[in-house]
Amino acid sequence: MNSFSINRFWRAFCWVVSVNFRRLIGWTLGYSLITILCELIYWKIREGHPTVSIVHGIAEFFTVFIIIAIGIGLSLIFYDLNKKPRREAYLMLPASNLEKFLSSVFYWTVIWTAGVLLSFAVGDTLRMIFRSLAYGDEWLSAIPVIVENVNPFVNSSLYRFDLLYTVMKIITVTTFLLWLHSLYLLGGTLMRRYAFVVSSVLFILCVIALGKTMSYFNLSMFKMDWGEVDNQYVSSEVGTITYMLCILMPLVACFNYWASYHVFKGFQLITNKWTNYDILKR
Repeated sequence: MNSFSINRFWRAFCWVVSVNFRRLIGWTLGYSLITILCELIYWKIREGHPTVSIVHGIAEFFTVFIIIAIGIGLSLIFYDLNKKPRREAYLMLPASNLEKFLSSVFYWTVIWTAGVLLSFAVGDTLRMIFRSLAYGDEWLSAIPVIVENVNPFVNSSLYRFDLLYTVMKIITVTTFLLWLHSLYLLGGTLMRRYAFVVSSVLFILCVIALGKTMSYFNLSMFKMDWGEVDNQYVSSEVGTITYMLCILMPLVACFNYWASYHVFKGFQLITNKWTNYDILKR
């Protein structure tokens, strides 16, 4: 089957959902419990500080936590296929390679992400209920702050600056998230073990290399000038490296997606212990 069929894709997607349903429920409940426990502990540590300050601190921490949880999900995209019966059942699905691949990508990108966000929303709501009943605190959710942190289109602070600065910052964040998604997807497709660790190490090395390059050549991505007397915004500047990254990251992301699908097409019933792609036999 070389053609793409929506019906076959939908049936393959439903199969992926049914197979991973229990895991999704378990992880969602687990993340909800972790959320409320961490929020209550953090609240206890910051007791006496303004509620808004505490909620912003919670949001900053869980922004990173949510991104890590989503990365873990992408790294687990084909983890179940390490078991021979599950691998055999998946490879024998009456769907094309592209349909099977996209069904897994869609599940772990959309459904898993929705589960992570839902788990945080549940945990955050339970924290508000508990603090309100036990201590009379006002109901103040961390969700709006997290949405603003991860979504550049709703970050109102950007719109104080020049149009070019604002547009380039939105494009930079968007292309960065695209590249990050493709990186963890490639790691989850290629590696049978420690996919998240390998992808994270590669990500950290890329960030370090970029930081060292910018430091060595004295480059900056975004620069803002503020008045010396009244500390008011004066002007902003977009660095050359920002334009380069906005071109390079989508290109690398496209390569990662292509490589992920190429590796997936080479899936065999029996394969290497560490990877899903036996390079020595190619």
